[in-house]
Amino acid sequence: MLLRRAIRNLLILVLVIAIFAAVGTYIAQGDRETRIQAMNGLITQAVSTAIQDALFNATRTAEADQPHYLVVNVPADVTLLSVAEQYDTTIDVLRMANNLLADVDFGNGTDIIVPRGIQELVPPRRFKKPYVAQYGDTLSSIATLNNISLEILMQDNPILAQRGINPNDIVFIPELL
Repeated sequence: MLLRRAIRNLLILVLVIAIFAAVGTYIAQGDRETRIQAMNGLITQAVSTAIQDALFNATRTAEADQPHYLVVNVPADVTLLSVAEQYDTTIDVLRMANNLLADVDFGNGTDIIVPRGIQELVPPRRFKKPYVAQYGDTLSSIATLNNISLEILMQDNPILAQRGINPNDIVFIPELL
């Protein structure tokens, strides 16, 4: 009788261990599936980001040779003439675009707008502080908001006029003189 009781208790113990092992395996398997799903999500996100970055960089490379505007920091020891030569524009265009006086020949460590590849601003204009595009912005909505013609805004933002605006694009907003 004592032997039967010991065998029965041993069988119950083995059964309890087997149940715990089965539950543990089930939980571990579920955790494994969760980890696999999470890893797949991370891999998908990383691949998507890499593709978007590659397309963005390819687009920027293709756009680089077109005449367009840039924001450039000009240190105090750099002449406006050297900036104009570097960006294929003129010192008069730099002065007009940034509302600089005729006697300003050097930078002062601040950012200026550089019309790259542009020899003349017709109609004459200067620029407000560049606007950083938000989700949903269009050149038309920005033109309306700033009370300027869409044609002039498109002329001053030729790349954006061709491909459209993305959030965080810099939009150059002119003020006609």
